[in-house]
Amino acid sequence: MRLTLPATVESVPTARHAVVAAARAAGASERVLADVALAVSEACTNVVEHAYREQAEPGTLSVSAEPHGSALEVVVSDEGSGVRPRDDSPGLGMGMALMAAVADGVQIDHDGAATRLHLTFELTAVEGDRA
Repeated sequence: MRLTLPATVESVPTARHAVVAAARAAGASERVLADVALAVSEACTNVVEHAYREQAEPGTLSVSAEPHGSALEVVVSDEGSGVRPRDDSPGLGMGMALMAAVADGVQIDHDGAATRLHLTFELTAVEGDRA
């Protein structure tokens, strides 16, 4: 599943629902579906709030979800300025820690032109598998 949307707050639920549907189709447990929904919402919200803040118009938010063996690989990407703290809206700074807590793997790639957040979820995780 691949989807490209405007990086607006209205796109976050669309991206979340599409990725959760892909996770469900891949056989994800209910626990994993909840974790995927939470992490994708946070990742997409980070793109909306941080990636294009120096631009007048929103850029794009891309999401993909593909099963690989017993795991689901989710990639959230943008072509914005990268993740830097906002002086005007510092938030709690908990987003990355939250995603790391619910995903089985987290990796960020930034090559100067794009930022890609890779989230890996074991499809059959059950209650109690994660702290």
